[in-house]
Amino acid sequence: MNSIKTLFLSLFILSITTFVKAQSPEVVLVLEKVQSHYNTGDFDNIAPLFSDTFLNKVPASSLTGLFTNFKKDLGILQSFTFQKKEGIVEEYTSQFENGAMLTSIAIDEDKKIMGLRFKPDETDVVPNFTRNSTPFILPFKGAWFTYWGGDNKAQNYHVTVKAQQGAFDFMIQGKNNRSYQRSGTRNEDYYAFGKPLYAVCDAEVVEVITGVHDNPPGRMNPAEPFGNMITLKTVADEYIVYAHFEQGTIRVKKGDLVKQGEFLGNCGNSGNSSEPHLHFHLQDRASHYQAVGATSYFSKVMVKDTIFNEYSPVKFDLIKRQ
Repeated sequence: MNSIKTLFLSLFILSITTFVKAQSPEVVLVLEKVQSHYNTGDFDNIAPLFSDTFLNKVPASSLTGLFTNFKKDLGILQSFTFQKKEGIVEEYTSQFENGAMLTSIAIDEDKKIMGLRFKPDETDVVPNFTRNSTPFILPFKGAWFTYWGGDNKAQNYHVTVKAQQGAFDFMIQGKNNRSYQRSGTRNEDYYAFGKPLYAVCDAEVVEVITGVHDNPPGRMNPAEPFGNMITLKTVADEYIVYAHFEQGTIRVKKGDLVKQGEFLGNCGNSGNSSEPHLHFHLQDRASHYQAVGATSYFSKVMVKDTIFNEYSPVKFDLIKRQ
């Protein structure tokens, strides 16, 4: 199973195979063009700044989606400051309206971008909290399987991404420990697909993305990594992210106040997801690029045959509400 961590560590990454020495003035000129088009929302004119090799791997339509989401989260690009150069790659600190990002860029001999990476500047990031203070219930009914969960890389590959270091991927297993029946070639073959998901606590809906198609199993949509998604905010300023809803099933909108246990939408396979599952995580601030992830503890959870009052699931746990 794949989830969404890569695009929140960096906007996108491309291997660089052409070794042409890039000069700083040329790179600065390219960055200024990116900055201008980005700030005005003229995303269609950003794609021509990239090499054909890059665009063969990341098409123009995907770039538009990525930069749109980036601007929504970080706001205007105010400035960029040169830091260092290693081979053909130059590194800058890009100051956005809502935070700083470390930017690595390389251009080819035609002054086209052949590699570009944005990574959160985590130098002075201090988490606002490390776990939820608001009581949570599990976001689903029935028994679900914890595919990723825990505080180390062996249990949870999300830990390498600051904003998602406490994330979970939940799915449903059936016979023979498989997540699907029949051939597994349709979303409807998967036990989790279409299952209802619920609010873990009383909260305000602060972000909703809808209209993203569900992927055929085995394919992913990196341009819209969360897919159809919801972010809830508690009175304690805890931000709760649900990702990969089934298209057309979300029943809340931004500004709604939801109660614990209220229906939100159905589990799907939208976004950067290879099969139907729920990606769930808690973060300490609104920005997905600047946030620090926290551990979610749930009330009255049955793990196999044992009931826990406060429990954070780990990899391979079969869990359900009590």
